[in-house]
Amino acid sequence: MPQACLKYCAWPSCPEKVPSGYCAEHARAKDRERGNFRERGYDARWDRRSRRFLRKYPLCGMRPGGLQPVMSRCFDEERTTAAYQTDHVVPHRGDQRLFDDEQGNWQALCRECGARKSRAGL
Repeated sequence: MPQACLKYCAWPSCPEKVPSGYCAEHARAKDRERGNFRERGYDARWDRRSRRFLRKYPLCGMRPGGLQPVMSRCFDEERTTAAYQTDHVVPHRGDQRLFDDEQGNWQALCRECGARKSRAGL
């Protein structure tokens, strides 16, 4: 099976070649730059809103208004899997409007689908 072409690490002037994104060293540095989840806005208010959302949308792939989920294999394969997390469909990256958009930017995901979406960088 052919291997994917390697690219330079996305960190400026890093000579390491990787399949995509950052090399291990710079991935850790990038993660430290992000701050922890509380520093990124996931406070007690978020915890309450997320719990309420998951009570209303308890299965992986559920979204308000019947919107199509993003990267929910459970939904695609018509599997009934309990949701584990409230996910932002479009990463908010600090944009408070996207962060709070429950009707258009939130979805319920199980642990496996949430991890797959995170690994994909979405």
